[in-house]
Amino acid sequence: MDKRDFFELLSAYLDGEVTATERKQVEEWLSTDTDIKLLYKRLLTLRQSLQNLPIPTGVQSPETTLNIILARLRFRYRLNWMLGGAVTAVCIIGAMSSLFPNSSRMLEFARTQPTESTATEPVVAKFSIMIALNNPVFEIPKTAISPDEQPVNKLD
Repeated sequence: MDKRDFFELLSAYLDGEVTATERKQVEEWLSTDTDIKLLYKRLLTLRQSLQNLPIPTGVQSPETTLNIILARLRFRYRLNWMLGGAVTAVCIIGAMSSLFPNSSRMLEFARTQPTESTATEPVVAKFSIMIALNNPVFEIPKTAISPDEQPVNKLD
């Protein structure tokens, strides 16, 4: 047997879950083997320290915690329904306003005042920009093509 088997058998012995033959075997090991006796003492102290641990008391009763969780779930459910209803209402209002474009001024959110444009006076900016398409500001040098070279894209 290896140490793992000894450990499991000792743990079962402490819990009272062994058969009569296994109990006799463990008691024989405890009387003869010092390593198993040391492992037994360690398991015994571990068991006692776990049993002596203080049990934390809950701040709230389980019923109170359950009520809080259920209230949050109900709130989320209602919130989802409210948001869905709001989206549906917006869609209906949008559809209604597109069906009747000029029937009601209440559905119009913004309206600009018509501006009068005068065609007699051209609009002149304070700063003028000169655009020279056919007459550039500075001369662009032309590339020289030797008569021996043929253009690349030319097909004969």
